[in-house]
Amino acid sequence: MKKENVSFFANVFGAKGRTTTQETSVRITSYSQPHVLRQRMQEEKMTHGETVTAHISPVRLERTFRNDAVLYFCPLQKIEVLNTLTAGDGGHLPAEAILEGFAVPHDYKPGLYKICNVEITSNGTMQVRATSHTTWEKIEA
Repeated sequence: MKKENVSFFANVFGAKGRTTTQETSVRITSYSQPHVLRQRMQEEKMTHGETVTAHISPVRLERTFRNDAVLYFCPLQKIEVLNTLTAGDGGHLPAEAILEGFAVPHDYKPGLYKICNVEITSNGTMQVRATSHTTWEKIEA
């Protein structure tokens, strides 16, 4: 697989001459299969209330008919935990997931990506947050 490093946050975090109007927010839908994210979190022995920084791979990024960006967890094979920020309480992981702070340029290419340096929290919902260090690596077949 050929990997291409792409920082979709360059526009948001200080690139000169660009505005955030050139970006599309990334969302999940009822078809994004959050149960796969939950399963991978369980494989990493994560529990309710835990917050980690991690790489997740691969995820599918697609375009809708309105040119929105939708993320799918269905191909997710691995969560690579980099650091545990808050220990969990041992409880069960929630079933619902949300994304926070993700955006891509309007001209992004749909496909498989590795998302590096995200923050994952499981408190009420599974929350996947972009940080100032989050990058996307396009995975070429």
